[in-house]
Amino acid sequence: MIDHFTEWDRFVFAMPGSSYGHLSGWRTVIEQAYGHSPLYLAVQGSQPGDIRAILPLFRFKRPFCRPDGISIPFFDQAGILARDPESGTRLLQKAGALLARKGAGAMVLRQDPGFKASDFQIQGRSPRVYREKVGLGIPLAPDRRQMMADFPSKLRSQIRKGIKNGLTWDIGKARLIDPFYQVFSRNMRDLGSPVHSKRFFKLIFACFPAQAFICVVYAHGRPAAAGFMFRFKDRLANPWASSLKEFRHLNTNMLLYWQMIGFACNLGLHTFDMGRSSQGAPTYRFKRQWGPKETPLTWYSWVLNQTTPARETLNIGPWARLPQWGANLAGPRVRRYISL
Repeated sequence: MIDHFTEWDRFVFAMPGSSYGHLSGWRTVIEQAYGHSPLYLAVQGSQPGDIRAILPLFRFKRPFCRPDGISIPFFDQAGILARDPESGTRLLQKAGALLARKGAGAMVLRQDPGFKASDFQIQGRSPRVYREKVGLGIPLAPDRRQMMADFPSKLRSQIRKGIKNGLTWDIGKARLIDPFYQVFSRNMRDLGSPVHSKRFFKLIFACFPAQAFICVVYAHGRPAAAGFMFRFKDRLANPWASSLKEFRHLNTNMLLYWQMIGFACNLGLHTFDMGRSSQGAPTYRFKRQWGPKETPLTWYSWVLNQTTPARETLNIGPWARLPQWGANLAGPRVRRYISL
């Protein structure tokens, strides 16, 4: 365990292949929002401050189940980050042994492709490998004007239609949590998915005041589409975006994504990270029209002390029939137990 998280984050920013999920601040966000205990592990070299590898884990507890060790819940990618393969392998084996002693049911790594874990056994067991998701990232032009010019004419026309329809937008920080959550919580309810708590997003701004942003698109003065953004290195990630059905004919989604992409261009960043999607899903088809590059996402799961791994889904059909107040009240209580 490493106590000096300034050193931890310095290592994260210095390492190629790191993601914002590796940052130490998530230990506070996830523990305070949902009660999952963090277990941040590191391999250190012979010199003070010489970190060789890190692994951010959470003891993810579900009702009536053994806890799992997950790196990290609710996000696409974290896993082992190592200076060399030997340190990464050492940390993997130690983490597996520690979780097994603590009675964990499984260890799950949402791992960067640079560290291939499929060949490693823990307690004589090979991992289950999950490859159904892909990450989508748009390479950015040096400025908004060039970015718009590089889009296909049909895409440019759809963006401009949103502007002609009188849509407005705003980009800011914690002051936009309420309109963001108004859109996000309702869209999640309509999709049949439990929503994250508003406290979860407030904690993100508290722990990452410089990195977190929100974009809201308004139709007739009402929040109609919204996205949550997180800046890390040369990327702007968009882990959560939603729009309301009754306004989509105004091209609210198109304007939302364009404003987030343009914001990333204004910041001088290299990539707009659109988050994960299942190939062939409606969200995947929507994102593909923006011309992103695809990166396979590989999740590894080692069974430690149980024979039946937890099965998770964000799609709960009857959920869409709940009144909005009920979905907002019950959603976070259910969402805390879904690591996806």
